[in-house]
Amino acid sequence: MKLLIKFICLLFALFYLASCEKPDPIVDIPAPKSDIQVSAEVKNIVYTNDRNIKLDASNTDQINGRRSLSYSWICKVFPVGKAPKINGPSNAVTTIDSLMVGKYNFQLTVKDDFGHLVNAEFEMEVFQDTLTGAPKIVHIPDQTVAFPGTFILLGASLSYYANPSNRKLEFEWSILQKPAGNRDPTVTDKLNSSTYIRDLEPGNYQILLKITNEIGLSSYDTIRIKVKPAPVLTTREYEGTWVLVNDGWDASHLLIKISDPVNFEGLIEDNTTITVLNLETEKYLDDFGWIIVDHIIYLYYYDRKLEGTKVKVAVTYYQ
Repeated sequence: MKLLIKFICLLFALFYLASCEKPDPIVDIPAPKSDIQVSAEVKNIVYTNDRNIKLDASNTDQINGRRSLSYSWICKVFPVGKAPKINGPSNAVTTIDSLMVGKYNFQLTVKDDFGHLVNAEFEMEVFQDTLTGAPKIVHIPDQTVAFPGTFILLGASLSYYANPSNRKLEFEWSILQKPAGNRDPTVTDKLNSSTYIRDLEPGNYQILLKITNEIGLSSYDTIRIKVKPAPVLTTREYEGTWVLVNDGWDASHLLIKISDPVNFEGLIEDNTTITVLNLETEKYLDDFGWIIVDHIIYLYYYDRKLEGTKVKVAVTYYQ
């Protein structure tokens, strides 16, 4: 009987041990390695009258994903007795004041929740700014456009090069004058160094350019824009007589000279058509030549039989 009881107890013990789960072993989970990437914008050259000088590490947040980061800005090197004031040293983006002439070294410390940290240093040199006057401005030449052209591009980029480097220049364009009765033209980029003036109509305009530097002094330039009316196809008729000449152009030939300085202003051969009608025969000549010199039309003909013949000359052009 005792042997049976021992056997039953042994089976019970084996069943109990088989039904019990073993506890999980304790494993240490290491903190992630430090791989903080630092990206910041700090000017390496500034001037004593510069305002709102930034220490900007906002890009560090972006390149490190959703990791929680803390920031600390300090100035390690500065002119003796001239420590700068850092406004909000624990912010990713902050500003600095009280800069004096000399060299500075700013250190940025970035730390994550696991205690990992990375340091980055930035050099800055401050120069004495002797700026006391208004900015130099390069005059923009007056412009002419022929209607139906309704816009024009104006650029003031040359004024950048006329002033010392690192100057802060602000541009502003405005309409100073427009033709009476015309609609207001549109200035597409009023605060850029270049802009389009649109919705122009025939007449005279004046555009004002204002350039202001970082100490609040301004210079001005006025640009005049002339919008010509749409060209009109015009025909003017003149009478003349073939005259025999020998002026060194070629062998003796017949010549007619037509002078009309007012109406021939800007006349060029490419957009001009001329016909010559013999008034005696009522027939047109088709083998004459012509040139334009200083608003004068010279017609020449090599058949000397027409010397003294009167002709009607029709000049057709866009005016």
